[in-house]
This record gives sequence, C-alpha cells and structure tokens, in this order.
Amino acid sequence: MEALHEIYINKTSALPLYEQLRKGILECILAGKFPLGSKLPTEEDLCEAFDISRPVARQAYSALIESGYIERKRGKGTFVKTPDNRGRFIDKQMSFAQEMGALGLEHKTKLVKTEWVEYDENLFSILGLSKGERCFHIVRMRFVQNKPFVLAENYIPETIFPGIENYNFAENSLYSILGEVYHTHIIRSHRTMAAILATADIASFLKIKEGAPVMYIKNVVYDENDRPIDFSKEYLDGTTHRFEFEVFNS
Repeated sequence: MEALHEIYINKTSALPLYEQLRKGILECILAGKFPLGSKLPTEEDLCEAFDISRPVARQAYSALIESGYIERKRGKGTFVKTPDNRGRFIDKQMSFAQEMGALGLEHKTKLVKTEWVEYDENLFSILGLSKGERCFHIVRMRFVQNKPFVLAENYIPETIFPGIENYNFAENSLYSILGEVYHTHIIRSHRTMAAILATADIASFLKIKEGAPVMYIKNVVYDENDRPIDFSKEYLDGTTHRFEFEVFNS
C-alpha cells in the first residue's frame, strides 16, 4: 500500500516501535490515506515493510482497535472503522478537520464573527485570567455535506497566544495554529454535555425551530503545563446527533 511509505519508524528512538507505528497509521487514517472502511495491511505486511516483529505490529493494531479507529473482521482482516451516526469523536480531542477526515465527510467552515472579550467573571475564572487581560472570541458555523452541523465558539487567552487575531479561522484550523505557530501541545480536556432548547439565534444557524432540542457541549482544553488554553461551546441539532462511548474498567 502506498500509504505505508508515509510512515517512518526510527529504531534508534526512545519511543516504542509499536507506538511509532500506531501514530503513523493513525495519521494516515486522519489524513484519508487509509479511507473509511478500507482494508488495512496485514500484520505480516507491516512486519515486512518495517522489519519489525509480529508482536509490535499486533500491539499497534490492538491500541488502534481499543481507541475505536479500526476493527477486525473475522476471516476478512483489519479495516478502518466505519462510524455509525454518532458523528463526533466526543472522547477524543481532535480538530474539526481531523474528525471529518476520519469520518470521510465533506465539510466547510463559515466564520461568523471574531471579537475581543475584555472581562467576563465566569469566563475569566475558567481560563484563569485577571481583569486587564482579554481573550479572543471566535464564532464559526460548521457544515458537513453542505448541511448545518455545529455552531462553535472558542475563547483563546491573549496572554498565551499574542497575535491570535491575525489568522483566518475560516480557512485555518485553530488547533493547528496553536500547535504549529505557538508550539502548544494539548494534553487533556474536560467536557460537559447538556440538553438545552434552541434560542432564536441558535435555531437560525442550525436551521431548526426555536425551542427545538439542542445538544450543548462545553470544553476546557489544557496544555502540557496544565494551563487552560481554550474554552469552547458547541451547539448541535439534538434530533440528529447521537454519541456512543466505550467504557473500560482500569
């Protein structure tokens, strides 16, 4: 498979071989180089391509299976998992483009507005900001297959990301900018989900009736220094979205 040529295994690295392979395969999946539902190379193919042992290949695939990206079909092989209608990777921190790429769905983003927020007691408490500081508010409407999908708001601290207002977030991924330009690594996030009723504004964006059920998701993202670097709000049509989780005991 051509996609295998995109994966590099460094045998002198301190990072375990199976983890390098897992990350390489995942990057190919998210980039669409292993399309949704496609059959993946066999463990034997991986061993031959990278001169690795069978347990290394098996461990990489097992990790991807556990995280929900791929699946084994008895007697057929290993495949990129085809998602059901849950539509979002709610248990993973990914950019919108990565999510839709993994799902194989056509998507686009419309920038609704950007503005500076000088002070808001609740917001600044979440982001650990003080009076005199400010955060950049980004509002975007996401479309999937030309249909309204999610209304998203992000609040980004200026103290951590000076100059953040200079980027076009209709064309650029926010998380890509935070990582590639500001060298910030997302380590964890805390999400809260609730059912609310659509206000007139939300209904207008999602093309639903005012008062219709909406799935509301709040998300606080933390970097490697455990600093809150993004507070987001997302609004989705509650009648067409469903989420499923795999829960494991430790």
